[in-house]
Amino acid sequence: MAKSRSKRANQEEMLRKRRILLQRSLWGVIIILCLFFGYTYGYPLVAEGQVVKGIATGLAYGGGAFLALAISIFLNRKLKGM
Repeated sequence: MAKSRSKRANQEEMLRKRRILLQRSLWGVIIILCLFFGYTYGYPLVAEGQVVKGIATGLAYGGGAFLALAISIFLNRKLKGM
């Protein structure tokens, strides 16, 4: 007969899955916010007719915001010891 898993093991597995789901949703929100941030800075330039400069500015602002958030989350996890 197969051994049944303990209630504690099931709770730990559920918490682990919930943490992974929370991290994925957090990264999704961060990516969407960075896209909007870059869009707000690049769109006015594209509307004026400066397409290349607008796209480059949008990528720079959005990518910089994403990089700053990613580094802060990475450092926070490392300093916590996770």
